[in-house]
Amino acid sequence: MNILKDMELFVRVVHCDGLAAAGRELGMTPSSVTIRIKNLEEHYQVKLLTRTTRSISLTDSGREFYQDSLRMLDEVNQVESKLITSQNVISGPLRITATSDFGRQHIAPLIEKFVIKHPDVQPFLNINDSITDLAENNIDIAVRYGAPTHTQLITHKLGDGYRVLCASPEYLAKAGVPKTPDELADHACLTMVHVRTPRSTWYFDTAKGERSISIEPARSCDDGAMVRQWALEGAGIALKSVWDVANDLKSKKLVTVLDDFNPDYQSKKLGIGSDLYLAYADRKYLPNRTIEFIKELKNYFSEFTLPTMSVREHR
Repeated sequence: MNILKDMELFVRVVHCDGLAAAGRELGMTPSSVTIRIKNLEEHYQVKLLTRTTRSISLTDSGREFYQDSLRMLDEVNQVESKLITSQNVISGPLRITATSDFGRQHIAPLIEKFVIKHPDVQPFLNINDSITDLAENNIDIAVRYGAPTHTQLITHKLGDGYRVLCASPEYLAKAGVPKTPDELADHACLTMVHVRTPRSTWYFDTAKGERSISIEPARSCDDGAMVRQWALEGAGIALKSVWDVANDLKSKKLVTVLDDFNPDYQSKKLGIGSDLYLAYADRKYLPNRTIEFIKELKNYFSEFTLPTMSVREHR
């Protein structure tokens, strides 16, 4: 048996929360995944997973084996990275994670150009509006809003960020332009759902200080790209990162409202911010493919121009 391959399979089963799901991701049949995991348990004479018809859970031994597998696979990756880096070769898998809307608009086109230049690189783009753990999901690079707090990550700021309330000109011509946050009660508001919780409390700066307003969503979705699409179709007003709608604002497909109130999903008092950051694991040896893609990211965002807005305080 190939223990490293079996470790990779076991980790993937845990990440996918199921044998069949892991099989689909890896192009394996459920029966072949089941046999491999069963052989692994028989080899070590220990039960690693408790399986039901609907879910799996780790045994105590399985949890320990999972953590050890993560550590072993990371060490193997570092050994390979050291060798490949020394040969100045740009090839191999490159795993990137980004939010849904941002990933489609900015990262996917960058990957396309990168692969044309380096055809031996095999990219994987994880598009997810939730925070993805880099180590557990074997991710090389993350692009995120807000400064990451994980101490084992190297981070670089790619650009300033803030959020805007935006809608299509057609919607505003029909429903009117809100002049104050209170007037949003008379509008169709499009909201994000994050970790099953609607982001229906919006924060605004006023002359009397920060103020929060509870929004009654006309539509909500856990996919930021869908929220943006609704706004483009004239369904209402959305609260989006300026990076997500930058091209729409430049083309006048969307326009902003209430800029002077600095709208946001979160209180400024939290100090999280919405600037754009690059994050990757703190390793002694990074593969050349990762190093080169990081350069591409930095170049792209250093040259990208955000649309000019009315006077606003950046968060």
